[in-house]
Amino acid sequence: MSVRDRRGVRSAAVQRRRSASRMSPRALYARPMALRQLYTDAGTIIRRGQHEAAIAHQQNSR
Repeated sequence: MSVRDRRGVRSAAVQRRRSASRMSPRALYARPMALRQLYTDAGTIIRRGQHEAAIAHQQNSR
């Protein structure tokens, strides 16, 4: 990789960092909330599957 290529990559990273710092407060707040909702939904699905598996196991062991 040439010096010019490295400089281009480094400047792109700096520009990306600068644009990230200019995000609106709403965007910075919404992103963790969306992730929290995603993980909550996934946890609900996993627990429901475990519950159904336990019921099926009880019925099959009789």
